[in-house]
Amino acid sequence: MFTGIDTAGDLQFNTSVLIPNQVLFALTANDLDRTAAAGTITYTLTCTWVSKADVEDWLGFTVTPASSDDDLLTIAVAAANAYAYRKRQEAGYFDASLGTVPSQDVRLGTIMYAGALYRERGSIDQYASFDPLATGTPTGGSMGQIMRLLGVNRAAVY
Repeated sequence: MFTGIDTAGDLQFNTSVLIPNQVLFALTANDLDRTAAAGTITYTLTCTWVSKADVEDWLGFTVTPASSDDDLLTIAVAAANAYAYRKRQEAGYFDASLGTVPSQDVRLGTIMYAGALYRERGSIDQYASFDPLATGTPTGGSMGQIMRLLGVNRAAVY
């Protein structure tokens, strides 16, 4: 967040408060004049907090490699990692590493979400079941627990 200009004319920022569409970069060459930039900046965050093996352990079985189930699990893990990181960012947490999970509760929440995404395959509103008498459980039944583990929908503590 921009907080003002110091006596030397340099812009001052509070780096703990991030503003969307504001780009700060390290100057590694000669001084540059300050100007408004035009164009588009695209960046991709790749969060790798949990792996397929983590989700397989949670599910209680191993998915056959090079199969459609393996493809779906790969997508579910990537989606859960991205979702967990994004939801924590929206809640005010700015985790330092995309490759190291911030805590074990966040890890478990991310694994649970990936497992839920995987288990929803072929279902409309509940986990798929082959039991003709099963009433089923809505797939979102664990979302409250997942959100608590991720630390979202509550005030962030700094």
